[in-house]
Amino acid sequence: MIDLRVLHRELRERHGPQGWWWPGEEPFEIALGAVLVQRSRWVQAASAIAELRRAGLLEAAPLATADEETVRELVRPAGFPRTKPRRVQSLARWWTEHAESAGGRSDEQLRIELLGVEGVGEETADAISLYCFRRPAFLCDEYARRVLGDRGAVVPASYRAFRRALDPALAAARFDVAELAEVHGLIVEEGKLRGR
Repeated sequence: MIDLRVLHRELRERHGPQGWWWPGEEPFEIALGAVLVQRSRWVQAASAIAELRRAGLLEAAPLATADEETVRELVRPAGFPRTKPRRVQSLARWWTEHAESAGGRSDEQLRIELLGVEGVGEETADAISLYCFRRPAFLCDEYARRVLGDRGAVVPASYRAFRRALDPALAAARFDVAELAEVHGLIVEEGKLRGR
């Protein structure tokens, strides 16, 4: 079993403290970024977020009711112009109706509810849970696969199986939410180096 505490210390020494790593000023902006960056680069997602901000649609309620064609043009920089406008508006509708009461749900209930939003898969649900609602979640993303696989961890093919395989190591590490956010940022930084 991989020692995630040792990995955290080692990566922190190499890359420095990462703090609350995910970019974004408000929780809804962070959630939008998590949807917009799917199968895109962050620079593309950031460009779409900037366009939404300029149009006054970086808040859930106005985005939820905006004209889909308008949203399509604004999020075009993030790619997938047929699906991403629907997905960000679906997220905006969920956010408008449910985000305020999310504190009353368990971590698992919130995750299941997020998975019911169009375009929110397991990785995106974990990112939103962790960075927007400050719930404990470990992102089993491609960077985690690369970094942990290089260190001998078992890396099953599916996200769900990888998440289950890491459960014992996560239980042993006993990370708090802030540490989970930082370890994710550190793994991303390390994964970028290893991807070159």
